[in-house]
Amino acid sequence: MGYNGPKLLYNNKPFIKLLIKPGGGFKKVTYIDAIDGDTAYFLIDGKKEKVRFLVIDTPELRPVMMPYSLSAKDYTNYILSNAKEVYLQTDENGDLFDDTPSERLLAWVWADGELLNYNLVELGYATVKYISSDNLMYLKELYKAEEIASQNDIRIHEGNEG
Repeated sequence: MGYNGPKLLYNNKPFIKLLIKPGGGFKKVTYIDAIDGDTAYFLIDGKKEKVRFLVIDTPELRPVMMPYSLSAKDYTNYILSNAKEVYLQTDENGDLFDDTPSERLLAWVWADGELLNYNLVELGYATVKYISSDNLMYLKELYKAEEIASQNDIRIHEGNEG
């Protein structure tokens, strides 16, 4: 199965505007480690940052390990560890940080030209969730990926009606 997701289209927008707003631009980063399937550490401008992948949710590892949680983490780690280039992209129609106490940076994650957020959903490792705006850049594509995974009863969608 080939990649069916959004295409990587670089722009000259800032990654972050005024240090507090997402700019919709790209930042080349170095991957450090996956926390779980939808959160990882990256080196951004020489600083270790915890990044939450925009609008997706993978099964939790803690406090109780859910089915496919370790597989989702392993997939994320495999893709990012083996990528030649990793870019983060903020979404100017969304939030820059999540509302958890650790205020994780929110981003679209691109690995070798493919949107990891999309692949996690299409492969049944994640669902579309935590939508702050209907105008998020790749939201429609992620909904299509979720429909494909659900129709094919892939991983977290096994046995779901619909």
